[in-house]
Amino acid sequence: GVGKSALVGHLAKATGRILERVNLSEHTDAADLIGADLPTNDGFAWADGPLLRAVRAGSWILLDELNLAPQPVLEGLNAVLDHRAALFVPQLGESVKCAPGFRLFATQNPTGGVAGRRA
Repeated sequence: GVGKSALVGHLAKATGRILERVNLSEHTDAADLIGADLPTNDGFAWADGPLLRAVRAGSWILLDELNLAPQPVLEGLNAVLDHRAALFVPQLGESVKCAPGFRLFATQNPTGGVAGRRA
């Protein structure tokens, strides 16, 4: 690459922002970004995923290789990026408004000549 992710990381550090980074692939699903019920010693407990943590905290999130994410994952980002500025979490029955300072960055590499890339 040319340092796209590194640039966002340096900007976050220079401005004192927390940065969550997620590498997307064709195997990524919404739970990887939003969260899931995870096993604990007492059964299961909800754990926020990196996107939900960033939305709640008003921190930054970097989604690497956005072009590799499945269509349902991309569609799940719509409400965060449009006028609603909120993330609906069906497992919690809750719509979480993006806290002040929240920013979403995305990168991708060219599709031509690179194995496994999609436009």
